[in-house]
Amino acid sequence: LRQLLRSLIDQRSLINAHVDGRDRSFPTALLELDEDDDFLLLDGSPQEASNRAAEQADHLLCFAQLERVLVRFRLHDLQRVDNDGHVAFRAPLPEELVHLQRRELYRLETPITDSPQLSLPAGEVGSDALSMRVVDISGGGLAVTVPNDCAVFSLQKRYNAVLSMPDGPDLQITLVVCNMLPQRQPNGIEVKRIGMRFDDLPRGGDSAIQRYIFRVDRQRKARQNGEM
Repeated sequence: LRQLLRSLIDQRSLINAHVDGRDRSFPTALLELDEDDDFLLLDGSPQEASNRAAEQADHLLCFAQLERVLVRFRLHDLQRVDNDGHVAFRAPLPEELVHLQRRELYRLETPITDSPQLSLPAGEVGSDALSMRVVDISGGGLAVTVPNDCAVFSLQKRYNAVLSMPDGPDLQITLVVCNMLPQRQPNGIEVKRIGMRFDDLPRGGDSAIQRYIFRVDRQRKARQNGEM
């Protein structure tokens, strides 16, 4: 656990902290790890409202990534402190930390010009339908990115959607949001990465997804070997 927490500090990993495990969250980072007293220091938010909510919360449910693998932990008993003129929070080390070291299903980062599209109908997300590029996909779920101010998605909420495969049929699917992580794109723009698992796939849906993954992976390897 301490090794993983130190890695989050060393890699300056962005953490999404959900107040009381709910939808309200703010981006933060681990600043220090005091192993003598078993305490850590968490960066505060530029928004005072978020700092007050964190100070009053029973706990923060934190999501981060280490080498693109999800890390999840819960912090209790937060104490607001001053860190060189900036707000920070001191908290005991978490009792446990979930680190998904091995993926049960191969996950593919999709090519920009050949990626599936996820569409949420108007009735599902408000007055207007929403269409997004799928940035990665596996037989177990997918991920999309949305603007930081997009409030459509909520943790653990279920959504009915249409998954359009580049080389296959449109699939009527049901998804459940598992994590929402802040992410900085190469152009500097910050977005939210929404990770979702398949709650329901139609007959043949898994085969269609696996065919797509196999085709894209084969094409990439062929280009790397100079065959394309």
